[in-house]
Amino acid sequence: MELALRVVAWLGNSPDSGLTFDGKVPDAGMLQAYSDSDWDVKPSVTGYVLQFGGASVAWHSARQLCIASSSTHAEIIAASDAALEAVYMRGILAEMGFRQTEPTVLKVDNSGALELSRDLKSCQRSRHIERRYLKVRELVAAGEVVVEHISTKDNPADLFTKSTLDMSTFSRHAKTVKNE
Repeated sequence: MELALRVVAWLGNSPDSGLTFDGKVPDAGMLQAYSDSDWDVKPSVTGYVLQFGGASVAWHSARQLCIASSSTHAEIIAASDAALEAVYMRGILAEMGFRQTEPTVLKVDNSGALELSRDLKSCQRSRHIERRYLKVRELVAAGEVVVEHISTKDNPADLFTKSTLDMSTFSRHAKTVKNE
């Protein structure tokens, strides 16, 4: 409840805030995605944001359906959810005349998840992860998505997974999400 009141207070103090699209930003016609998770011993939180024309067109924050056994496990689940949303959004953009000719870049801040997304083979450390949570691998192999690393401090998806962000980090990520 305290966090919900914090959000309502922020909205009340920010009546002029909103999403802005800018066709002049670099790669304005390319869909970009960011994903993150907040690993915990209870169900972790998945968060992602997709941007087009510099502004957010889709975002999500929710508890994961399973209990992840590691931060990499939680991050690959988040990356798979974001990749599936990116494929859906690519279809919508194509219908609107903005066909994506290159794979959508999905940025993650976990090196283990980055490696798992690229490697189709099973290994001792990833055998416990259910196949449905590794969907990002299939989408990378199909050329729909390419996964790249982003520094944790620069990942705007933190906005959707971390409830304890300091105000300067929160504001910086909020500005990125809103394209301010």
